[in-house]
Order: sequence, then C-alpha cells, then structure tokens
Amino acid sequence: MHKGQLAVLPAGEGRRTERRIVNLAASLREPGAAVADAEVRNLSTDGFMAEIDMALEEGQHLFLKLPGIEALACKVAWVDDGKAGFEFTSPLHQATLDQLSTATRKAPPRNHFGPRR
Repeated sequence: MHKGQLAVLPAGEGRRTERRIVNLAASLREPGAAVADAEVRNLSTDGFMAEIDMALEEGQHLFLKLPGIEALACKVAWVDDGKAGFEFTSPLHQATLDQLSTATRKAPPRNHFGPRR
C-alpha cells in the first residue's frame, strides 16, 4: 500500500524553512477583537499563508487558532488581494507542524476497486 505524498515547497524566495501545502480551517483574531475565519494554505515552522476576508496591515499582531492546538501569536508579513503571509512570534515545533500537515491528508478509499479475490 502506498501512502499519499505531502506537497512540500523548499525553502527559498526569502523563506528560511520549507513550507507544507495544507488546507486548514482556522480563525484569526486581534487581541480583544472579533474572530475572522481563515483558510490556511501553506504552513511552516516559521509562519503560514492564509486566505482571509479581513482588513489587515503589515506588522499587525494577531492570534491564529487551528484545530487541536492552542492559539498561536503571529504578525502579518504581507497582504495581497485576500491573501496574507504571517510570521509566528515563536516558531512551531516540528512535531506540531507534522501533526497539522498530516491532518489534511485523506486516507485512500477502501475497496475502491471492489473486494479482493
């Protein structure tokens, strides 16, 4: 049985670490402000890129909430047409990145080609 491959983008283009392609429902909020839904599209130990319908400014501090882990402090690095890049205040642990990355992988369908003979 083969496992699905996880899409990984190497470090480069001004990034210090590799990014993992994900599709995670998340929420972002400013300290003491309302919560906004976001879709995290790539993730690394240093930061992430998300699609969000919220006015953001470079340098703005927020909290990212992902399923299964406590809120993570981050700062807006760039904003462009509904997408934004964020840098974590404290890097994610590699094991947390691995857990979040594998949570987006789907198991292969069982008996997809019918029962074994």
